[in-house]
Amino acid sequence: MKCHSRKIITITPPPNSGHGEEHEIFPDTLTDYLSGGEIPFSNRDNIRQKLVKALVEGKGFRREDITLDREIRFEIEDRQICSLVDISIGFGGKTLMVFKCAAGSVVSRERQIIATARLLEEYVIPFAVVTNGVNIELLDAITEKVIGSGMQAIPAREELLEHSKNAVPRPANRKKLVYEQRILYTYDAMSCTLYCKSDPAPE
Repeated sequence: MKCHSRKIITITPPPNSGHGEEHEIFPDTLTDYLSGGEIPFSNRDNIRQKLVKALVEGKGFRREDITLDREIRFEIEDRQICSLVDISIGFGGKTLMVFKCAAGSVVSRERQIIATARLLEEYVIPFAVVTNGVNIELLDAITEKVIGSGMQAIPAREELLEHSKNAVPRPANRKKLVYEQRILYTYDAMSCTLYCKSDPAPE
């Protein structure tokens, strides 16, 4: 990933006021790791681009294994909701892992990524990951339990591929889908509409 250089501005203090302070200025744009194109800077994409690079260069995933901004569409209260999935990973036509990239506490995002793992496909995606760019949690989307932490907990491509050969996809619980939709809608409604949008249902 190629990012614009970060600029450091040193503020010279008035006499006898102590040490100067350094304030980090973030770039206006980032370079998308997968496409090489320029994208607007956001906290989410700053986290996401670093993670994608680590998945490719550190975990052995191929660029074609990774998809950004897949859509989950559903209807609540006569509104068509479209929620975007930060990162999804899969191969052989099967999605195996989804990621939520957001600033703040990773614990507070656990239920959001679980809902994502249960709504994106007709089956429950087995692994769900949430990260704030510093902390990472790997969750089992079926049991909702945290099964690992840190980048080392995320399975490498060969591990995930081996898992996909033996695992039998678990169908989503149709009776609970509305519950999962409301969870996802609530989280997205509290977040910036940069990556969640809703439109009136068509007549």
